Amino acid sequence: MEKNENFKSELETQYTILIQAQERSEKRQFIALLVILVLTLVSVVVSTVFAFMAYRGSTKAHEDISETEKIYYQTLVVVYINGPKMELNNIVTGYRLNTPKVIKVSNEGNTEATFNIKIASIKTSFISSNNLFYTIDSNGENSSTKQLPLSDKVIMDNIKLGPNETKTYTINVVFQGTIPLEETNNYYHASIIIEQTDNKSSLLEQ
Repeated sequence: MEKNENFKSELETQYTILIQAQERSEKRQFIALLVILVLTLVSVVVSTVFAFMAYRGSTKAHEDISETEKIYYQTLVVVYINGPKMELNNIVTGYRLNTPKVIKVSNEGNTEATFNIKIASIKTSFISSNNLFYTIDSNGENSSTKQLPLSDKVIMDNIKLGPNETKTYTINVVFQGTIPLEETNNYYHASIIIEQTDNKSSLLEQ
């Protein structure tokens, strides 16, 4: 009888040891899984933070080298908000310049200045004629719709600007016509130049 009791006690002891060992194993597995999940979460968070910082950095770099360009000459200061280049590509039926060209001209002198706005250095796939038309919005006043030139041309002349005065010009372009669907490589490249006619010099020679 005593032997049976001892055997039973031994079995219970071994069973308890096995249960405890299993519990410790499961606990270790749970801890390992928890550590892996924490490390994965930390890794994701760190990667997200670095990606966001890289994105912000690339955005800042883009802002630093944006197309905004300021030109100083004589008494005039010209700011090209979207750059002085007019680069129209993939012109098809219904084409419209999505980002208008904005130019701010300021007279920092103490006398009146006179200048022209000129389209120059033109390269285009339109040989003899084109249906690209532009308008110039000047301080809220719109010009009539005119055809973009195929050769260098002054599009606004003899503009007078008083001392400490600033004028803003917004150029919009649309294609008014039909182009066959297979023609997708039409383009029009040019420079927008401000000429101060007081001294017959150009603010920007391209």
